[in-house]
Amino acid sequence: MKSDIQVYCDYVGEVRARLDVVQSFIDGKVTTGVDACNVEVVFLQFRKILELIAFASLTANKRAYAAVHKKFAEHWKAKTMLDGLRKLNPDFYPVALDPPQETAPGRKHFPQPDDGYMTIPEFVALYDAASDLMHTRNPFSNKDPTVVLYNPVQEWAKRIRRLLGWHYMQLLSGDKWIVHMPPQGDVQAWPASPTN
Repeated sequence: MKSDIQVYCDYVGEVRARLDVVQSFIDGKVTTGVDACNVEVVFLQFRKILELIAFASLTANKRAYAAVHKKFAEHWKAKTMLDGLRKLNPDFYPVALDPPQETAPGRKHFPQPDDGYMTIPEFVALYDAASDLMHTRNPFSNKDPTVVLYNPVQEWAKRIRRLLGWHYMQLLSGDKWIVHMPPQGDVQAWPASPTN
């Protein structure tokens, strides 16, 4: 049986694989032959990526996840899903890090970037946009047919990669997992405990 940290790495690895699919469409290496279908495939990948990030967070807090699994599976709006995660663990969202800097033999410091990574409000915006794009518009709807994306597809992919390239996941215990999602190869994670 896999450890929780390995399951987390597997989820992050699947995020990277789906980002690679998105990149293949961006680069024109893959196409359905129909522009609208290409957009739908890309945004389906984004929706799955965001769900993987959310479920990875729950995996990091398995006992709490077990308590709400059934209810969580019914959430279809990002805000509702994230509010549920926040109730379990206020620090549920991955925290982007810069690559480690050695400060002394055996000691590393991970600075936190100021920007360039996907924030929680951006997560909500992309999740909701992806959800809207997954449905055929009702011809009798009075709702504006325009889906606001805020960022180009390439920027969304870049911000997700920046969030997860190096990051930490906060556990309910106070411990953390330091995680590296390299461009290729295995996703790695190391347990870390606070020191004073």
